[in-house]
Amino acid sequence: MSASTPTPGVTPSELLRYMLQIGNLSTPESISEVREQLTNLGLIVDRIDNGEVEVAVSHAANPGPEGIRKQLEASGFRVDDITADPS
Repeated sequence: MSASTPTPGVTPSELLRYMLQIGNLSTPESISEVREQLTNLGLIVDRIDNGEVEVAVSHAANPGPEGIRKQLEASGFRVDDITADPS
């Protein structure tokens, strides 16, 4: 896993939020597995529900959408969309 280069003008401690759409996230077991995979990437899981996950990460520790997708797909999940929200 490689960290993304911080955006100029953004301090590494600022948070970036991602909204993930995961097609096969529908059982308590799959929700638990996705939470564990995202936590292992250093992400803070704000909300997780059937098919949707909202996470936050500091810019310094950000695995990026590609890193998130790669981790989840390696675990058998279908990532339909990842949207970044630099709040």
